[in-house]
Amino acid sequence: MSNAIYPVTHKDGTKDKRYTITSEYCGYETKRNVARFCGEWIGQSLSRGSAMMLCTGHNAARNGAIIIEAVEDN
Repeated sequence: MSNAIYPVTHKDGTKDKRYTITSEYCGYETKRNVARFCGEWIGQSLSRGSAMMLCTGHNAARNGAIIIEAVEDN
């Protein structure tokens, strides 16, 4: 993946290449920032920063953190 971004780092500061963000078409008219772990879909976002948060949250949950998500009624 030549255009991949690796947003998560190991404790020693090296990039965790299991986490990637790439710009790809995924059912929308324009490309989105797609977050993956080991090639498996985590989610997508219009913004790169939000895709980075998807990866960071996924990594935190994988390491035992309790994740609290906001729920909104529309």
